[in-house]
Amino acid sequence: MDEKMPGKRLQHFGVIAVLTVLLSILFAYVKGLRVDSLLIVLMTDIIFLAVVLYMLESCRMAGSFGSGQSCNYGRIADWYGIFCAVAAGCCFLPSFACPAAAMALFLSMVSTVEAAITLSGFLCVLLGIAQGGDFYALAAYCVLIVIGAQLAKTMRDKKLRFWGCLVLFGVSVCIPLLFHYLAYERSSLRIFGLNVLFGAATVFAYTVFAERIYDKSDQEDESTYEKIIDENYPFVVDMKNYSMAEYIRAVKAATISRRCASLIGANELAAAAGGFYYRLGILEGEPFVENGVRLAKEGCFPAAVTEILSEYGSEEKLPSTRESAIVHMVDAYIRKAEQLKSQETSDSWNPEMVIYQMLNELSASGIYDNSGLSMNQFLKVRELLVHEEIVHDNTNGRRDRGAV
Repeated sequence: MDEKMPGKRLQHFGVIAVLTVLLSILFAYVKGLRVDSLLIVLMTDIIFLAVVLYMLESCRMAGSFGSGQSCNYGRIADWYGIFCAVAAGCCFLPSFACPAAAMALFLSMVSTVEAAITLSGFLCVLLGIAQGGDFYALAAYCVLIVIGAQLAKTMRDKKLRFWGCLVLFGVSVCIPLLFHYLAYERSSLRIFGLNVLFGAATVFAYTVFAERIYDKSDQEDESTYEKIIDENYPFVVDMKNYSMAEYIRAVKAATISRRCASLIGANELAAAAGGFYYRLGILEGEPFVENGVRLAKEGCFPAAVTEILSEYGSEEKLPSTRESAIVHMVDAYIRKAEQLKSQETSDSWNPEMVIYQMLNELSASGIYDNSGLSMNQFLKVRELLVHEEIVHDNTNGRRDRGAV
């Protein structure tokens, strides 16, 4: 992790910490806790905040929720603040009345499932204390949190959002009622009515904010990819200083990888960034894969790029995504092109057939079997690489017309 958190990120986490402490004090006052009990709650807050900070920084460095810039912490703090206010209002309502699924749903959309479950879970623990410590109420909240967090993952797909909203509304109403019956062996019309309102409000809020949250997240991801391959980015500058030849090779790999990804509908920016940094570990020396992954994590690269680097040359892991398979093929193509350009051959030599055979052998070896790259997509990428063409120049050497 960074030795020092940037100011804005520290401020946003400070907001989360202050809100947690204020909510704890409010709930302690409502419950009428003694000073010693309040101190115990505040000590629990400190432990909770330390865990959250570690979790968020770990996820940020792994690229689990985008670039790791302060704006991610800002969005988490914003939504956490909203649900702190919601939880504060719920402490004046009876037990079993809390939109716990909504908490986990929206926090998952701006962070990770793990962070969302942790944040919303702690809010519900504090709320449970304020509402009298009912075990069944807390159990109901926990079930809603898990369901809400999982729905956030599936409802990113537009095709599933309608059904996801139906499930969300259904569990928001039914789960509290079921656990209320377990606790008191009777139903409650008031609990039913409150959770119908909460369920409807959650679905309405999701309908209003979903596209905005997803679009903003996608824009930030795109901005991150573009940022790390900008010519002024520190690692790009380091690559130039290390070796201009290595830099030119990285640009070539990025350009060709992006074209291949565009051809088959894969993530162009992830392929381009993965292609550019595929040999990042060379800056530190052996072990190249380990050092490349470490540098990527230190630079807070998106998880997709870090994963591609971890699968470098299929030395330790086989390509697990289409983008990783593309970068592997492009790297193999460039290696073979460099090898062929260094050889003395006659004009009758057919470099296209050499590239064609090399790529076929890679595919036949099963390297790409777990990448999600279909045979049709492989054939398209293969044809593009073959037609990059390595041809003779006027100096009786050869050049790669696919070079950037």
